[in-house]
This record gives sequence, structure tokens and C-alpha cells, in this order.
Amino acid sequence: MIGLRRALGAELAHLARDRFDLALLTLVPLLFLLVMGGMLFAGVPQGLGVRIVDQDHSAVSRAVIRAIAASDTVRVAGVGSDLAEAFAAVRREQAVAVVVLPAGLGDGRARAAPRSVEIFYQTAFLSTGALASTRLQLAVTTELARHALAQSGLSGAALLHAPPPGVEVTVLGNPGASLEWYLGLLIGPALLHLLIAVTTAASLGRELEDGSLAVWARRVGSPAAALVGRFLPHVVIGTLWLCLWLLWLTLGQGYRFGGEIVLVAVGGVLLFTATAAMSALLIALTGEVATSLSASVIYAGSALAYSGASLPLNGGILFARVWSSVLPLTHYVALEMDQTIGVSLATWGRQAAVLALVPLVAGGAALLVIRRQMRRAA
Repeated sequence: MIGLRRALGAELAHLARDRFDLALLTLVPLLFLLVMGGMLFAGVPQGLGVRIVDQDHSAVSRAVIRAIAASDTVRVAGVGSDLAEAFAAVRREQAVAVVVLPAGLGDGRARAAPRSVEIFYQTAFLSTGALASTRLQLAVTTELARHALAQSGLSGAALLHAPPPGVEVTVLGNPGASLEWYLGLLIGPALLHLLIAVTTAASLGRELEDGSLAVWARRVGSPAAALVGRFLPHVVIGTLWLCLWLLWLTLGQGYRFGGEIVLVAVGGVLLFTATAAMSALLIALTGEVATSLSASVIYAGSALAYSGASLPLNGGILFARVWSSVLPLTHYVALEMDQTIGVSLATWGRQAAVLALVPLVAGGAALLVIRRQMRRAA
């Protein structure tokens, strides 16, 4: 405990003296989170431009157009009969989707091959295009279903007056399809993960002498306690920033976890503890601050891409799947997303156990390397 208190006191004293290192833990995350919050503010896309190609010019096609216009997500950016002109509007970025209402849509005659409404959407901006497509499909199918009985020509049959069965889709964890909620849960922790990886590596790197931590280890007496004391302020500050970010998303923006936000915060403590342990291992192995910082940026900076939350890893190459499984952010993201729908405590515990295993393995390996350096220097 004496070594821990001494290391903690020394690190706090250093942060009080060094304005640059203090800013990395205070002003820099504040700036990052403010900028990200501004970019994602009101993150449910609104008014996505849609061009409609009406080849039918019937009461049904006009009703479908009105139903599309009534959606908050999309905006009718023009109605015409020229498909080429509609695609040109997409290329000019005046629209993200095109809806084609075919001739014969409202003629009411039964067909062996019913007319199909076609929806084309822009995949260069995949999430907004897919969201626009989903909203368009919902509006079109709802309106066509409303006219289905009248179009059938069999309205005299009493049985057919019963409404057809509907399909209702509810999105769990993010019912509003908010990009702010989804991306905020991903990017906020990922930024803090990268920041803590850099600050902890730089902090321990100050103790390197001739590429070794042996002198520092002999001076502190207990390397394990000294590492805990050295990294404790970084883990605590990172966790506080994460909690503030989660409170902003929930209390400030009105989003809600289906599970417990406290369990997400505990997962944050485990994530930043694992991050600090990996920094200790990098410094001990490389004996260089620059190399360790580069490695930290590589593994922590790319961690979100390999987490499986933004890009699917199912069926990916073996390296990607293995690399994803060893990154702590992967398991934190799984833990966090599980809490959006309120999974059981046992499921949370499995991800938390994996996160807790990372600092034990990485920290233990770092201590082995440091003790070997001590023996060589003796």
C-alpha cells in the first residue's frame, strides 16, 4: 500500500505541474466529446430527399406520394415521369433515393404478376440510404394495403372486408433509429479508450532508462503497486468522462438503456484498466515511448473497426476475427450494446469477465518483463 500511495501521489503531483499532460486528460476529452456531441446532435435523420417517378398518374399513386410526404424522415424532392432525371438528381446529391410507381399500379385488375413499386437508394451513404429505403417501404406498403380491398374487385364478398393481417416491426434498443444514440455509444468510449492508451503509455514511458524499467522498479520496490498507483488517475478520469458522456446521452438527450447504466460504467472501469495494462506491456516490451505510442494508436485507434459493431466479422478472415477477440474494446462494446436491450446479469458477467482477464494477462506479462529486466541489471 505504501508503494501504491507513493506512486499515486507522484503521478498527481506530475499532473499538477505538467499542464500538457493535465490537458490530455481534461481539455482534450472535453473538446473531443463536445465536437462529437455537436456532430451527432439530433441524430435521427430528417428530410432525406426522395425523387418519385410516377408512371401511373392514378389516385392510388397520388395517395402513395402523399403517404411518403407525410413521413418526417424523408422529403419529396420532386415528382416526374423520367427515371433518368431522377437518377441524375441522386448523382447531384439532391436525393438519396428514387421511388418508381409503375403504370397500372392503380387500375384495380388482378394480375398474375402484380406491378411492383421499385425503390433505389444511394449506398455511398449506406446508413442514411438504408434508413430512407426502410421508411419508404413502410409508407408505400401501408398505403397500398389500405387500397388492396378496393382494388381487388371482390369487395362484395363479406369475408374480404376483414382487414388483411399486418406486419409490425419494432427495433429493440434504438426504436427511433437514432444515429446519435448508436454512434454515441460507439465513438465516445472508443475515443476515450484511445486517449487513455496514449496517456498511460506516455506516463510510464517517463520512467524508461536506457530502454529499461529496471531502475524504476528497484526504486519503487513493488512494481505491481507502483503501476496501480501510476495508472489510477488515468483510469478514474477516463471513467468520469465516460459517465458524463453516458449521462449526456440519457438525461440530456432522452435515450434510455433497457438494462442498467451502472453496469455500463463498471464495464468502462474494466476497459480503461485493461487499456492501462496493455500500455504497461508495450512500454516494458519495446523500451521506447515513440514505438509504444505508435502501437497504442494502431491497436486502440482501429479497435472500433474490429469490434464487430460497425463492420460485420462473420465470415471474415481468421486474422480479423482473432484480432477482434483479443481487443478489449470489442468486449466492452458487446457489454454496452447488451445493456441497451437489458440482457441478463449472467450475460453481462461473461463479457465483464473477459474484460477483467485482459489486465490480468497483460499486466502480469508486463510485470514478468520488468522483473526480468531487474535481474539482468542486478
